[in-house]
Amino acid sequence: MTYFAAAYLAIWLIVFIFVFGMYRRQSKIDEELATLEEIVDEQARH
Repeated sequence: MTYFAAAYLAIWLIVFIFVFGMYRRQSKIDEELATLEEIVDEQARH
């Protein structure tokens, strides 16, 4: 039963790390997209 609990914990830890990493990457992509939108808007005005 101890191995089952350890495996259960390990799986949830892996899932948490994966989801957190995806959240961080998505935040970075959102920031880059906002920057690109500003650049395009600025060039469209000229």
